[in-house]
Amino acid sequence: MRLREDEMKTLETYRFSSGAADVSSSMLFAWLLHDDGQLAKYVAHVRTEMGAANDAVAASMLVKRLSFLAPMALYAMSVWNKRLVLDPGRIWLDTDGEGEMWMPRFRFEPPEAEACGIERSRWREQVVRDVFAGLFAPLIARLRRLTRISPLVLWENVAIYVYWVYERWLEDESLAPVADRLRDDFRFLIHEADGRLFGQKDNPLRRFFKGASGMQRTTCCLYVKTNGGTCCQTCPIRARQRQTG
Repeated sequence: MRLREDEMKTLETYRFSSGAADVSSSMLFAWLLHDDGQLAKYVAHVRTEMGAANDAVAASMLVKRLSFLAPMALYAMSVWNKRLVLDPGRIWLDTDGEGEMWMPRFRFEPPEAEACGIERSRWREQVVRDVFAGLFAPLIARLRRLTRISPLVLWENVAIYVYWVYERWLEDESLAPVADRLRDDFRFLIHEADGRLFGQKDNPLRRFFKGASGMQRTTCCLYVKTNGGTCCQTCPIRARQRQTG
């Protein structure tokens, strides 16, 4: 079924785009997964746009920006009980002209979702597999080969955003009617989901989760190595500086 207008409006929070493309640069997600030349070209584009020190830094910034896809799909799953159709061959990355520092929007052609029509635990596993094993695992593997960046940095880029959005959703009074489902889905993602749902031996969301201790990162995302970039509030470098200063 096609996403409703109000649903598409809600997903704009996560940089979903329902309008016609009017962009300086667009890239089909599938090209990043299946064409090494296109991926290298896109990494070079990000490096130029963000003034990244090298391709590894650009790769990290790329995954940080693309991480918006995860909460978009997880919001649909946990709040609406819907599974976004996340075929890489129908997801376009549109670079808008708003003067932002390389912040793409996501255009789905067509924007569709499927309601949960089977036993929910099996359905939920498929949603998680679509997002993480289907999109992020192959992209991270290719970026590792292309730029030699540690996949731990890239997976934590995704994980930290998942933690953050679920925390915000559980604080949102308008989502109180589905709070139990939000908590159950978050528990599943962190503590129960098998690594295979992420295309990995182990669950990467579990690896970096620090529970009530907050969002402190284990790895540096390398934003500090971009033009004008600084250490993020959750950066381990900043934490070490506080401890020694």
